[in-house]
Amino acid sequence: MGFFAWLGLAIFDQYRGGFFSLPDIPDGAYPLSFKNGLRAIVLDADVSDHSYDQNWKYFRHLSLADPDRRYLGFPYDVPAWFEDTWSFCKKPTTEEANWIQNQMPKSMRDQVATARFDAVCIIEADGKKILRGLIYSVPDL
Repeated sequence: MGFFAWLGLAIFDQYRGGFFSLPDIPDGAYPLSFKNGLRAIVLDADVSDHSYDQNWKYFRHLSLADPDRRYLGFPYDVPAWFEDTWSFCKKPTTEEANWIQNQMPKSMRDQVATARFDAVCIIEADGKKILRGLIYSVPDL
């Protein structure tokens, strides 16, 4: 009985995180779904274990491929119809990182001061790029 309860919770957690609507992703990309609503596919993640790079998309978790880090997602406000959309994330260029750093509120800048800036998440719609969120990571101590 306990096994079925655990299985039910695992399936519900995958559903809540949007993993049943996960689009096709390339090898080496990792999906991340945060409780705050940010759904991200990290394309060029710095991971310590590349054995997960070609797993089936439902079994590719960034926390498994890089267990030494904890990932923090900061979603941006988007229209309601984009809230459940998966965004594609890439490492920020130096210019992007500087621009974002200068635009964020001081309280957030202080909060991520010691974190590693891992990715900028974008949704593309009607030929426009919409900033969906930012991903930072910290050592998992």
